[in-house]
Amino acid sequence: MLKQAIKQKIKSSNYLLIMVLMTFSTGILALDSDKEAEFSLEGDNFKNSPAIEGGLTQIKYWGNVSINQGTLKINSDDAIVFNDSDGVSKVLLTGKPVTMEQIVDVEFGKIDIVANEIDFRVAEDMLYMSGSVLIKSKIQGEMSGEKITMNLKTKEIKGEKSDNQRVKLIIKPKSK
Repeated sequence: MLKQAIKQKIKSSNYLLIMVLMTFSTGILALDSDKEAEFSLEGDNFKNSPAIEGGLTQIKYWGNVSINQGTLKINSDDAIVFNDSDGVSKVLLTGKPVTMEQIVDVEFGKIDIVANEIDFRVAEDMLYMSGSVLIKSKIQGEMSGEKITMNLKTKEIKGEKSDNQRVKLIIKPKSK
């Protein structure tokens, strides 16, 4: 009887965890108005490298770098922007730390990300984050780990263990 109760409790805990993770991964796409907003990139230093591999150009900013586009706000120590014939294809951000915030939508609210490196593959709609990654959302809680990936099209979030550090999710109780 006790074994059966424990199995049922584990099943319901697993179900709850799956539901929470599915909820956490929904709505990561930015406000539609952000995509139409002006893209602004600033830094203390700048270097443009014309045509490198495969028709790409590379623009490097370093020192107090900031990127703004609508509700998207990023601060980093360094940023390398890769351009191809279709525009920006990739942005590599590094810092101690890189900070990123964005209002996802009215229901989800704002998401805050802190990491040592964010590799944003624009063409793939992918964010690859590494180095003490922390993602916070008022509604969804906190997720942390050494490596976390977000697919902005499917809204899937994946965390993977690095060395002996596991991926962690903290869900705060709702206050009444």
